[in-house]
Amino acid sequence: MKIVAEPIDAVVLFRGKDKPIPYKFKYTDCAGERYEVKIGKILSSEERKTAGIRTYIYNCQSVINDIEKRFELKYIIHECRWELYKI
Repeated sequence: MKIVAEPIDAVVLFRGKDKPIPYKFKYTDCAGERYEVKIGKILSSEERKTAGIRTYIYNCQSVINDIEKRFELKYIIHECRWELYKI
């Protein structure tokens, strides 16, 4: 997977005090095409702390342009911001 670390617009589920669960997101690739991706499966999720910054990392899989792809989404907690981290 290649690191892209691009901001995304995300639709997320919150259940009580649990961590957020991504449902779908929109992103623009390097060619300028805009994609809407529904999360097919969350393979794993974990909380990480890098340089004092708490994040949730989600390893996911979905069908994008008729191809099944794996990718990582990152939620930066103190900024309340989502990124497409790797694809």
